[in-house]
Amino acid sequence: MIQLSGQVGPEAQSDIDHTLTLMRAMQVADHPRPTLRVYAPRPTVAFSRRESLMPSFAAAQEAARINGFAPVIRLAGGRAVAYDESCLVIDLITPSDQGISNERVFTVVSESVQRVLLDLGVDARVGEVRHEYCAGPHSVNARGEVKLVGIAQRVSRGARLVTASIALGSPHRLRTVVDDVYAAMSLDWDPQTFGTLASEGLRSSPTELAWAITHGLTVTHAEWAEPFG
Repeated sequence: MIQLSGQVGPEAQSDIDHTLTLMRAMQVADHPRPTLRVYAPRPTVAFSRRESLMPSFAAAQEAARINGFAPVIRLAGGRAVAYDESCLVIDLITPSDQGISNERVFTVVSESVQRVLLDLGVDARVGEVRHEYCAGPHSVNARGEVKLVGIAQRVSRGARLVTASIALGSPHRLRTVVDDVYAAMSLDWDPQTFGTLASEGLRSSPTELAWAITHGLTVTHAEWAEPFG
C-alpha cells in the first residue's frame, strides 16, 4: 500500500529530516508498508556526503546561499542537485529486504517515470545526457538532449529510499545556481543540459503530474515486489 506524506517544517533541512524519519520508522516496523512522499521543496541545493568532504565545499555552500538556496546534505548518493518550489521531489521508501538489486530498482523506477512522461506527450528517454548535472545512466531525459529527472538511492538495514527530482517551471534560476555551485567545486557540466517540463511544452499542473507519477510508481512497486511477496 502506498501512503502519501506531504511537506512539513519551516526549513529546507526539515524536508530531508522528514524523509529520514520515515526511513527509520520503516526500519523498526513489525509490518513495514511502503511510503510514497511527494512534495514541492523549498529552494535547496542538496549535496552528497562525499561532496561535503571536499576542500571546496564551503565555497559551494556559499554559492548556494548567494543564490537564495539552502545547502543541505542529501540522503542518497550522486552529485549536487538544485530544486525549489517549481519542482517536485518524490521519495519512495520501501523495505530493503525484498530480494531485488539496486540496479533493478533503478531500471524499473526510471522506466516508470519515462512511461508517465511519454503518456503526457514528452519525448522522454532513459539515459545520461553528455555533461549533465549529477550524471547517471538512469536519468530521464528529453530528446537525448536535456535532463528532466534525476534518480538516486540509499539502502540501509531494513529500508530503501528511491528519490527523484523533477523541475516543472523555468530552468533559468536552477541553471544559474547549479552553474555557480559546480564552478565552486570545479565540476564540469553544460548548463544547456538542464531541462524542465515547461521547456518541453508540458503544461500539466503540479497536482496532475504528482498524481500521474504516484500512480505509475504504485504500479511499478507492485511489479517488482510481486515475485518476492
